[in-house]
Amino acid sequence: MSRPVRWAAALLALTLPLTPLAHAATSASPDAGSFTEHTYPAAGTSGARDYWLYLPPSRSRAPRPLVVFLHGCNVTAEQSAAITRFNDLAAKEHFVVVYPQQTITANSSAPLADGNGIGCWNWFLPDNQQRDVGEAGAIAGITKYVAQTQRIDPRRIFVDGISAGADMAVILGATYPDLYASVAALAGCAFRTCGDATGALTHQAMGTHARVVPMLVENGTADTLNNMGMASGLVSSWLGADDLADDGSLNGSIPRQPASQQSYDVNQTPQPGSGDACVHNNTLTCPGGVVGFQGGYPYTVASYADAKGCDVMDFWLIHGMEHAYPDAPGDGPYTDPLGPDITTAAWRFFASHPMGGCHNVTTSEVPR
Repeated sequence: MSRPVRWAAALLALTLPLTPLAHAATSASPDAGSFTEHTYPAAGTSGARDYWLYLPPSRSRAPRPLVVFLHGCNVTAEQSAAITRFNDLAAKEHFVVVYPQQTITANSSAPLADGNGIGCWNWFLPDNQQRDVGEAGAIAGITKYVAQTQRIDPRRIFVDGISAGADMAVILGATYPDLYASVAALAGCAFRTCGDATGALTHQAMGTHARVVPMLVENGTADTLNNMGMASGLVSSWLGADDLADDGSLNGSIPRQPASQQSYDVNQTPQPGSGDACVHNNTLTCPGGVVGFQGGYPYTVASYADAKGCDVMDFWLIHGMEHAYPDAPGDGPYTDPLGPDITTAAWRFFASHPMGGCHNVTTSEVPR
């Protein structure tokens, strides 16, 4: 299915009060932290969005990091917590996670209604590609509210997403570089509806807050919804935006060739038919299960650096994977039970890329 088909399926001014309404709260045991549902800015308000909030069990006096995770189409925020296992990792690493939920509108979608018929973020509409309006404004509002009320470190606020959520994460990185320290995009494409080839539109959207924003990009080489051309386009576009942001000129100050590149799990002996082919609703097939990869897909990580050697982008290629979240429960929507563990990879990337930080690339560095 092509991107235009996804847009057509999705197509069937926000005022933000200060206090959100909590509802339908679901709390985990004290040792596991809490996982509760809320609404921002308030139920019934135009542009309001629900979100799920995970708070780890620790009560550190130091401000904690925040990860914002954006779901894809036909997937809910609550399902995303189970798929990614971000809550389990947050409990161990002592960070907060928020999962904004797109409004599902029966038989209609934006701009005719506030939401989307199949739960996609409407990243392809111009009104949602700007700062302080539309869905980008709603997600940023949720982020800021959680940051203010949960003692969040402002240098360590990150945004991650998959598919339509990845596309919205790209928009947030472009329009709020002063809010989000770094970005992760799984099966996403370039800013402004996959069309910003040079990064000039991304840089323009950053405005007076323009800076080099580190990004982790991940894509399956067999992805039929977000193909490798789209993923490669995001990489080149974002590197172009960073090139413009570092000195105001598109002059190659951030090279387009990786500073390091390494492949992992390539020396496997597949056992055909021994894995999960993922034949169930809302999930494409899992080629690795059919081929019989053992434990995980082969994958390659290319790291790009600026002139000082600071890592500005990691590009993860999962060889043979379809449109799915890897290392996830195989019965979830758009999931694949085979690794690599991209949740841990994203967190380690975030932890190494706070606002204003520099993580040096070395050829011996091995992602875990």
